Amino acid sequence: MWTCAGHQAWKEVHVELLKAKILKAWGPQMEKTADAVVEAMGTQWQAALAQGKAKADLKQKIASIFSEQKQ
Repeated sequence: MWTCAGHQAWKEVHVELLKAKILKAWGPQMEKTADAVVEAMGTQWQAALAQGKAKADLKQKIASIFSEQKQ
């Protein structure tokens, strides 16, 4: 158990050290990349909402057409 915990601790230290070095070397580019990803995700979300609304509107129009024909 102690051996496993020791290995885990060493791994966590290495991860933290690498994180700091990566941020120092690539931080600004990664920030811009993250901004671009978040913007694209927002655009995709809005498109999905618009598509869902279009499908719902179409369903309602078709139902309306068939209900008019019955009368």
